[in-house]
Amino acid sequence: MIKLINTLKNKRGEGYVDVVVTVLIFMMLLVLALNMFSFLTVKQDMDYYAKEMIYCASANGRTAYKVDARKAELTSETGLNPTVTWQATYFNTSDQTVQYGDTITVTLTYNTYFKGFGVFRIPITLTAKYSGLSMKYFK
Repeated sequence: MIKLINTLKNKRGEGYVDVVVTVLIFMMLLVLALNMFSFLTVKQDMDYYAKEMIYCASANGRTAYKVDARKAELTSETGLNPTVTWQATYFNTSDQTVQYGDTITVTLTYNTYFKGFGVFRIPITLTAKYSGLSMKYFK
């Protein structure tokens, strides 16, 4: 019993424990920084994706057909497959055409997880929203 108490009161090796804790905290901060950097790159890719989608929709005056083909190209280019939501006043709802000068808005939503902390999975939702004007006149 006395030997156990003496062992607990002993301060030898305390510096090693401090170093181990410091290295562990540094590694956790490094993982956090790398995750934040990856989220920033995904957000930039989503902004590019949304901008290209709105350029295509504005030039064609619709939110279907050629825009769907462009979405497939962007998905293969960026590796992202976000949920795409369109908001517009349609001239023809079945063709999804938007009259000249009307606003088209695209909203992209991408769900991912905060990685690097073992079994903990923290969901993160990234959103990009862009709008433009239709440049095509329909009779």
